[in-house]
Amino acid sequence: MSPNEKGLSNAAYIKGDDGDSKRRKSDVELTDKDIDQQQDEEGRQQWTNQVEFLLSCVAMSVGLGNIWRFPFVAYENGGGAFLIPYIIVLVFIGKPLYYMELCLGQFASAGAVKIWEIAPAFKGVGYGQMIATSSVVTYYVSLMALTVYYFVASFNTVLPWSVCDDKWASEYCVHAHTNTSLLTYNMSLAKSSSEEYF
Repeated sequence: MSPNEKGLSNAAYIKGDDGDSKRRKSDVELTDKDIDQQQDEEGRQQWTNQVEFLLSCVAMSVGLGNIWRFPFVAYENGGGAFLIPYIIVLVFIGKPLYYMELCLGQFASAGAVKIWEIAPAFKGVGYGQMIATSSVVTYYVSLMALTVYYFVASFNTVLPWSVCDDKWASEYCVHAHTNTSLLTYNMSLAKSSSEEYF
């Protein structure tokens, strides 16, 4: 069988002093998969230092939900008593899974879907993570849009939600400085200007 039939280049064989052909390992032709893998490894980004890595982990862990939603959820589910099962689940389930995901990602340099090539039976887990993340992103994007909108609107001299405007307010709108004892209609129908603005 000739070298070309084996998938090797002609340069892969050289003649020795005794006339025998010898193969050089460095000149073996690479397959497309090997070339793609080599390019991925060359283009792979590295952390410049440990602090950068730590801050990226904190950024991944702490989000809008920790600041905006968590206090409300804790209050709704029993206040301080809610923290006991929360901390137990966090320590024994949440953080170990987070650490496993981090280790697998660092080890394989792959995303949530591609990493499960190590166990093809669990490939659906990666797709499930991708779908869950996409749904959370759509929810958070709308919240961030509201945040940015209210931030820009707050630069007005008079806050737009502090007074009842004829453009968006109903007849039952009550702004912050209204004396509610002077209202002529039933107070159960009244709505604050901020609630109606939202």
